[in-house]
Amino acid sequence: MHTDLKFMTVMQWMSPAFPIGAFAYSHGLEWAIDKGHVSNGKKLQNWIADLLEYGSLRTDAIFISLILRGHDAKKMNELSIALCPAGERLLETKLQGSAFAKVIEDVWKQDIGDLSLPIAVALAAKNQSIEQNLILPAYLHAFCSNLVSVAIRLIPIGQTKGQRIILELSSKISDLVQSASESEIDDLNSACFFSDISAMEHEYLQPRIFKT
Repeated sequence: MHTDLKFMTVMQWMSPAFPIGAFAYSHGLEWAIDKGHVSNGKKLQNWIADLLEYGSLRTDAIFISLILRGHDAKKMNELSIALCPAGERLLETKLQGSAFAKVIEDVWKQDIGDLSLPIAVALAAKNQSIEQNLILPAYLHAFCSNLVSVAIRLIPIGQTKGQRIILELSSKISDLVQSASESEIDDLNSACFFSDISAMEHEYLQPRIFKT
């Protein structure tokens, strides 16, 4: 596939218009906002930065890189599911992964199976010969942008402040793309315990807007 076509494919997959329902998930952030733990732009930026450096976004990036470097998708999917620390976190990645796979099959005629979101994205990219330096930053940027969108609606912080936060996170995303491309299975770990707790507590939050 021509590089420009690969780039446009990645942009399409990571677009808010791509029907995986990402807008319905807050990754536990809704609970953290409701309880006052994330109450302004700075706290939001730190929350997402921690996910990139120590948490679920770091593991997602490593999984994507491992598959693009030839690791077995089925085994990586089993490990990805096993590392989900809460029922809602499992629901979030499985439902979005299934939705992503359905569109890939319907539009690109690839049957990639029922996978968690990062594994589905990685396998689709591998089948389209899309390189890490295209899919990894796009995936991470889209995920961060969705969390910022959650905060814009709930704190609120305003659209302009949201864009400043995304800009500030760009260097963290770039660093993670580099480190993930050099990581191995033994590097998979997470230390974002409060984010994990927020995913567990969100299950009991009432009223709530987001599924997770």
